[in-house]
Amino acid sequence: MTFLKNGFYLLFACSILVLTSCGDDDDLQSKTFSYDFNTGQVAEAFAYDGTHANTLTATVKLDELEDGGTDVTVTLDNTIDGETYNTHSHDMADAASTPNMTPYNESPNANVFAMALEGNGGEVSGTIKSTLSYEALTSTYDGFLVVHDPLQDLTTVDPTTYVILGVFAR
Repeated sequence: MTFLKNGFYLLFACSILVLTSCGDDDDLQSKTFSYDFNTGQVAEAFAYDGTHANTLTATVKLDELEDGGTDVTVTLDNTIDGETYNTHSHDMADAASTPNMTPYNESPNANVFAMALEGNGGEVSGTIKSTLSYEALTSTYDGFLVVHDPLQDLTTVDPTTYVILGVFAR
């Protein structure tokens, strides 16, 4: 009888341990942000000017990690097969402080997102692990999501060549 009683307590204690350790992941946050083709949503003067089909869309999914960082996944839909989409974030800046008077730092912020995504005629995605917290990316980070037109020469100073342009994680 003592064996059964002790076995019950052991089983009960293990169950509590398993249930409480599994609960940690439930507190982690995740959110997805959608971006339409660049028709001048950020600024009318920055509307895309080129031949890429305007059916391209993007999403940014942020997944909070236990270590305080964030998985950042960018997905592009309706890509052109075989074309490379340079995709990244640019930190916002005062245009008077940048070399070419752009309202963003012209070097991508690789700690937020920077990746070349290969078009396949459909959906492509890539994920990086950012050291920035989920909270920082969703509330205090000021930046832009930029997807360059793969059909034009790469430039970080002409936003009219960006097929996707939007405020990052907003």
